[in-house]
Amino acid sequence: MNRYYDGPGLGVGALGQAVDSSPLTLSIRPTGALIGAWWSLSTVSGLLSAYHGYKRNGGNLAWTLAWFLAGSAFPVVVPVVAFTQGYAKPEIAKNKRRRRSR
Repeated sequence: MNRYYDGPGLGVGALGQAVDSSPLTLSIRPTGALIGAWWSLSTVSGLLSAYHGYKRNGGNLAWTLAWFLAGSAFPVVVPVVAFTQGYAKPEIAKNKRRRRSR
């Protein structure tokens, strides 16, 4: 017999179902050590980014929270951006009077 037609069929109820009899079924799940390392990296990155956001934006807590959340979500990218901007250095105020054309 042809095993292609055995099983749940090709209806809507079969969408997304995996074949149980496949010998190549592979399950990749992070281990406890990997989750712990990612959590630690994410937390440290969030705290470093929050400090940078606090100092850079003159103590504004909304920016501090935004930098913390971004640093926690993207633990490699956001600290690189923070150090590129000058870590924990206040943003340079631009002189708007000089930019105005006369």
